[in-house]
Amino acid sequence: MSISSVISRKLREQQPFVTGLVVVAALWQLSTFFLPPIITPPLQDIAVATWHIFTRQNELLQLITTGARVLIAMVVSFVVGAALGIAMGTFDKLREYVKPQLHFIQGIPSVSWVVFAAIWFVHVEMRIGFILFIVTMPAFALYIDGAVRSVNLDLVQLSQAFRATKFQRFRMVIVPGIVPEMLSAWVVNMGSAVRVAMVAELIGSNIGVGFQLLNAQAVFDMAGAVAWTLSLVMLLSVFQMAIKFLENRLLAWRPQAEQA
Repeated sequence: MSISSVISRKLREQQPFVTGLVVVAALWQLSTFFLPPIITPPLQDIAVATWHIFTRQNELLQLITTGARVLIAMVVSFVVGAALGIAMGTFDKLREYVKPQLHFIQGIPSVSWVVFAAIWFVHVEMRIGFILFIVTMPAFALYIDGAVRSVNLDLVQLSQAFRATKFQRFRMVIVPGIVPEMLSAWVVNMGSAVRVAMVAELIGSNIGVGFQLLNAQAVFDMAGAVAWTLSLVMLLSVFQMAIKFLENRLLAWRPQAEQA
């Protein structure tokens, strides 16, 4: 398949999204003729504010800081959640006690965790890290627990027939079998983590996208608020594209029909 055909196919796939985006932008610009700039600023003002975020070192640092916080917390959450999920998928008794606690943690609103963290931790980075960890870790554990339990039993029995050790069975059967669910957990958690990070940065932080949104709200800068929101969406898109690239590399062995 040629590069031009691949690009053409990708563009066709994105056509509904681009069309919807153009319609929303047109409606937004139309509303500027009837509403004051404090409510719906012109698109050109939003474009200028967005350009400043990516071209001014201090403002770009705000976005990078939020991205770094999300990535570090996600890696820690994944390591802990993966270990817990694999253990739950392996030991029924552990799963019986741990799974209800994970569901209980998931049931607590993110805003409540923000309040708890503000009371429990003095340092801002500890607050934000804790909030991101506690919001994303249970999903990792539950996704991977389900993935371990859904590994093809025939493959497990086949590895036993070939007298594979437990480590070999884990490395050659379990891990490849749970990779798709692990990547799905990353996609879901990444969206949650970016949104939660923004809320967490509203409490006590003096750097980050959440802090900049708070500043924009204080001076009624709607164009700036929209620009920072769009920058956060762009950051999330970059993260998701990286996960998609990793998925294509790790799951290249799957038939084309099975790939998303």
